[in-house]
Amino acid sequence: MKDEIKDSYNACKKLYRDIIFGYSENRIGEFKEKVFIKHLDELDAGMTDREYDDYLFIAQERGLKKEKEALEFIIEQGLWTEEKEKNLSSSREHLKTLESTRKKLIIKSQIQSLDEEIKPIREKVYLLSHERTESIGLTAESFASKKVNEYMVQKAFYKDRELNELLYTEEEFDIIESDELTELMNCFADTHSSFNDDQMKLIAVCPFFMNVFSICGENAYAFFDKPIVQLTNFQVSLLNSARYMRSLVINSKSAPEEYYKSPKKLCEWYELQDKTKQVKDGLSQQGDAGGATIMGANKEELKTLEKDDEDEVVDLNKLAQEKGSISFDELMDLHGL
Repeated sequence: MKDEIKDSYNACKKLYRDIIFGYSENRIGEFKEKVFIKHLDELDAGMTDREYDDYLFIAQERGLKKEKEALEFIIEQGLWTEEKEKNLSSSREHLKTLESTRKKLIIKSQIQSLDEEIKPIREKVYLLSHERTESIGLTAESFASKKVNEYMVQKAFYKDRELNELLYTEEEFDIIESDELTELMNCFADTHSSFNDDQMKLIAVCPFFMNVFSICGENAYAFFDKPIVQLTNFQVSLLNSARYMRSLVINSKSAPEEYYKSPKKLCEWYELQDKTKQVKDGLSQQGDAGGATIMGANKEELKTLEKDDEDEVVDLNKLAQEKGSISFDELMDLHGL
């Protein structure tokens, strides 16, 4: 399932709030009980790795084959073939290459054309992967992964926003009904999908965030008031996205007013300029930059691609240090609004 992108300043602010507090809220069950889903950190990741190793050992002790052995077995039994295995492997590599190429494209029409090429390959990979999984059955690795996912869910859900009281103790979780477990797993997955990489970039480009981040001078401790090792994975991801977006902002032309209608359009403006610069630099090395045009660009994209040597690049961090702080209105003025 493709992650949904929330493209509004209000939605980004709500997700930003969750990142700051280190948990998300939701309602589950017949009576829509409010629950608090903890955002995991590196310590949690380390614990899940240890749990995985333990469950992998237990699975093998119970007689489950590791994936490599199970694969050899189903090929011997004629349930799967080496040809299909090679086909799946090559299709995955092809898909990976196309998706990597897509990230480098500038023009929407070119992206849409490549998307049409990607779609059948992605479907092929899905169908072959599903057939392989069905044929191979339960392996030691898949058993361990399933148990680790359940372990993470049990440790992530709380009754209180202080994250002091777990929603289920280990004993209670062991006898939970299957439909309750499915609801918890889906809720956990939905929560995590809300903080995908694309969404993090949209939060990072929002003026309400960029203002504060610039004043902190990219200092993670000053921003979150705690050491890096204590940050949640989402907090670390947001900082990485913020550094990326800030680099684009301070090295790009100011976005026109219409691009401030949504975080997505604002992000597209800065990323398009960065990709264009990379293309132009490449053409310049070949001696072709002077009269180059980009085929398939629409009017909006051509506006973004226009060269404007008179635009001054503003270093927000330097300005914040000189002034002590940058207000929201001042930040808007920097962008010509």
